[in-house]
Amino acid sequence: MGGDRDSLPMLLRTWRKRTKASDIPGLMVAGRRGEFLTQRDVARLAGVSERWYGAFERGVAAEYSPDFLDRISSVLGLSPAERQTLYLRVLGHPPALSGSVVAGAGPENAGILQQFLDNQGLAPAFATDLAWNVIAYNEPLLQWFPRVSTGANQMRWIFLAPEAREQLVAWRRDWARPLLGRIRYERAHHPENEALAGLERDILAGSPDAQEMWDLHEVADHSHGRLRRLRLPCHDGREVAVRIAAMRPMSGESLYVNVLLPAPGGAGSV
Repeated sequence: MGGDRDSLPMLLRTWRKRTKASDIPGLMVAGRRGEFLTQRDVARLAGVSERWYGAFERGVAAEYSPDFLDRISSVLGLSPAERQTLYLRVLGHPPALSGSVVAGAGPENAGILQQFLDNQGLAPAFATDLAWNVIAYNEPLLQWFPRVSTGANQMRWIFLAPEAREQLVAWRRDWARPLLGRIRYERAHHPENEALAGLERDILAGSPDAQEMWDLHEVADHSHGRLRRLRLPCHDGREVAVRIAAMRPMSGESLYVNVLLPAPGGAGSV
């Protein structure tokens, strides 16, 4: 439970201080010094002593049970990705799955993957590895993002390329913050992966804005179905709206596949 900027104590304090006491039914708010949850509030709501929770938030090692972590997750309103991160920080493994898991069927078949991308019609589609290096794409994506042909990395372009802030509408809110949460999520699941570690270092060193947003300690698991807007040169600067269909092949846990689907009714949709 180290003391770095992304340590368990820092995450817990961040999650606790984003929750207002007035949002919790039955929690006394009159006469409080602050509007957000205190350690005493969390302890009371989780059914443990204030001393026990205080030690937990300071990172003191102990035998914390999955039931305790689930109660803390509920009190703090953690998302599924944040709950998994909590488990990984405390127990070293994610929560038990509620259903059966189909094991990977073996190495990815590059030909089938490319055929899948090519059969998405006019919808731009691409696949990346775990560290967001683009390893396959279709012709529509190349038209939208010509730099993809030079061995692009999705995250490095979004955070380090100056034109990304102009081409990705609402860059900070809709793109940067959720994707930093994705990086944190994968880093928690693959702490020994050197490519992910290098990606995090490069982005935080190269973008002061990314460093500022990283300190919000947000975690996100995927962007499937999210509405996003772009303003690309190939559209003559016209804003287009898409929904991102994000998926992983059953045979490739280290792959991401993304399809940018037209968003009917969206402002400037294609």
